[in-house]
Amino acid sequence: MEHQYPGPVDGDEHVLAELMLPDQTHLRSQDWTIFFLHKRRRVLKRERMWTARTATLTKTRSAATTTMIIRVTIKASDGPPLFYVLNLVNTNQDHTVKRGAVVKAMAYFANPVIETLAGLYNTVNAMDLSLMPRLNSYECFMLQSSDAKDLFLEKLEAIIAQRMTGSNATPSNPALKAPSPTMNPSRHARYGLPRDTHELESVVPYAGVPIPVKVPAALLPETVGDFSLVKLITTFSTPHSTSPQPFTPTLPHLTTSGALTHPIIVLLNALLTQKRIIFLGHNLPSSDVSEVVVGACALASGGVLRGFTRHAFPYTDLTKIDDLLKVPGFIAGVTTPAVAHKTEWWDLLCDLGTGRMRISNRIEAVSPVSEGVRFFQQPGHLPSASSSSSTAGSAVGTAVPGISALAAAEASQSAGLGSGLTGTIQAGDATGDAAFMAGVLRAIEENFRRWVVKFTRLAAAFEEWVYGASMLVIATTPPTTHPPRSLYVPENTSPSSPASAPESTPHGGSSLLLPPEVITHGYVFPNPQSKINELAANATRIEGSRSTRSYYSFVQDTAASYPRRPVKSVDLQQLHDRLAKLRLTSEGSGTVYLAICGVVRGEAEVEELLAVVGNRVWGDDWGFGAQQHAALGSGSGGVGGGGGQGQGLFYLAFGLFHLKVEVREAVAGLLGRIREHEAGRHFWAGVGRFVQGAWERGERAREARVRDAQEEKREEGVA
Repeated sequence: MEHQYPGPVDGDEHVLAELMLPDQTHLRSQDWTIFFLHKRRRVLKRERMWTARTATLTKTRSAATTTMIIRVTIKASDGPPLFYVLNLVNTNQDHTVKRGAVVKAMAYFANPVIETLAGLYNTVNAMDLSLMPRLNSYECFMLQSSDAKDLFLEKLEAIIAQRMTGSNATPSNPALKAPSPTMNPSRHARYGLPRDTHELESVVPYAGVPIPVKVPAALLPETVGDFSLVKLITTFSTPHSTSPQPFTPTLPHLTTSGALTHPIIVLLNALLTQKRIIFLGHNLPSSDVSEVVVGACALASGGVLRGFTRHAFPYTDLTKIDDLLKVPGFIAGVTTPAVAHKTEWWDLLCDLGTGRMRISNRIEAVSPVSEGVRFFQQPGHLPSASSSSSTAGSAVGTAVPGISALAAAEASQSAGLGSGLTGTIQAGDATGDAAFMAGVLRAIEENFRRWVVKFTRLAAAFEEWVYGASMLVIATTPPTTHPPRSLYVPENTSPSSPASAPESTPHGGSSLLLPPEVITHGYVFPNPQSKINELAANATRIEGSRSTRSYYSFVQDTAASYPRRPVKSVDLQQLHDRLAKLRLTSEGSGTVYLAICGVVRGEAEVEELLAVVGNRVWGDDWGFGAQQHAALGSGSGGVGGGGGQGQGLFYLAFGLFHLKVEVREAVAGLLGRIREHEAGRHFWAGVGRFVQGAWERGERAREARVRDAQEEKREEGVA
């Protein structure tokens, strides 16, 4: 640790040096680890400003080993800044000397001076990120859940146009036109549009070599480093699917489906209930255990929950076990097999070598039956007999086949399964395998995020029913006292006129009075018995998570994000789920449609609705939509459609066929606003021709009605 720039690293340098040299590194030509550095609060008070990135040039005393660290600050509201450390170790063996190595200090650079490190630091921080669009939470979710390569391209076009004109003012129109071909060719090439809006391509010139860099445009919380969820899932799913072994002992918080609960579900339950988890990779590179630890954190977070990476130790060893055991609910990676025999050190051991998980026989016993669990043991709240055999409930019980199918996809990537997908034949990927695997990875990330979202909504419903209130959800704000207005497009408004999207009120939506049946919130259950079954099945898991770090972090995030939520008067997710999961009467569905159309007027409200649509619908089919909708899901013949949007606008588009003309016209106006939205146009592109034809017919009928009304007024005026 001879040179550190721009300032000294806070902490014990001996511990840092040990972390930078993983076990058995002399047996491998290259290895890497990940670990985190926590900034001390006393240092925070002493320093007013933090550097965003620092590079550390180190000298290590080992068998000709060189190490380089790059630290990146991770902003978090639950503590001091967290530094993410990526540590690369290269080992060079000299077979001409005795024992193949000489213990000596080496430097990564030919000139190991502070100026060399300063040059690297300045080069990295000079990377041009000015074209990186600023996306809100809804836009980030839509970008990550979509495979459209031109999603939010309008934002980049606006930034480029602003840069080319040399104006520093914020453009009044967010959807400025693309740069004109008549502009300066060199500047046009410099600010060229990206091939894929999911990532920003930049160049870092160092030592005369231009180094290409790709930066993700949308990064969800708790996502650190480069990891493979497919690898994590297949590691533990394959042995379980070929030769399942029961867990012993069983624990209500972990084995929610009994002794044969799927290992990935056990891992998720352990993360949600803040158990001590160790990933063991005996005789494996340290990079393997580091990768699965950060992958598990992202898996449990789903971009919704926080607090996992702050207590994660992607790589550690026995010399630091005493400090590790002081951390409650840690997530650690080790390569020492002795840890497996110390069952008092961990609650769940995940062996990467065998693909098996073990629950410690010395795990802290769960407290006596909690009030929430006891609630579902009372008469009137007992689950039905059909659901008692599967204590996981429909929340995760049906997820096991889906996990197995997604995990098995990695073995199929070489079979050319992606070649049948439209639009995937690209240069360097003639078979479509790369596009297929990208779709598999996106599907895994999306579904685990939806799993976490559903869990939080179930937990809120559980707390409201059992305890009378919940901090996980904020009730909808009562509507304004303004007089009600028509929910469909006024007669004197053209279908394509911007006046069809009036400004929103502070309560989110237009200033209309909403009927009480739509001013509700929470998870939608098909019937009262299914509510009992599902909440009873998830009772132990929910109770185990109510005192965890991720629970309180989610409560804080919910309160902090509420003022920025565009729609506060209704729960859009609940209204959309009611259309999909309940058998509503014509009057009931019309009320829901009119409420959605009434509050979703401006661009921000449309974005929130699209995020709801992207969440898909939760039900017995595990959120993939009913089987009868499969035939309608293609981009050419259905409503759901491509682009990775799930069912897409399927249930909203049903309103075009409602019995009441005002409902049909209101839905047509809503779909028109979605169609004009920069992200909504991709959803609309997945709508089938049948629905597009219905929308066009509805628009023509409304235009004819408006013309007739105007003619009648003129005739009355003449008379």
